[in-house]
Amino acid sequence: MKNILLLIIVASCVLLIITIFAINLWLQMSDVAISYNGKIAIFLGAFFTILLGSGLMSLAFFSSRHGFDEQVDHDLEDLFKKFKDR
Repeated sequence: MKNILLLIIVASCVLLIITIFAINLWLQMSDVAISYNGKIAIFLGAFFTILLGSGLMSLAFFSSRHGFDEQVDHDLEDLFKKFKDR
């Protein structure tokens, strides 16, 4: 348990350092002019993209964990016949 906690702490610190470095590098670029509204739009876009990805991954994990994946009928031949007869 201590190894996992240590790994999480190290990964969080590395992520924080990389984020600070990226923000510092972004602010040092003099030829790129982004307004305050543009920075808010970039932040919101990244935030909701990460939120959507996390939500979809958690739904896939939940579906797999609770057996919903086994309930799916994978017989494509019967499915093709059913829609072909219409």
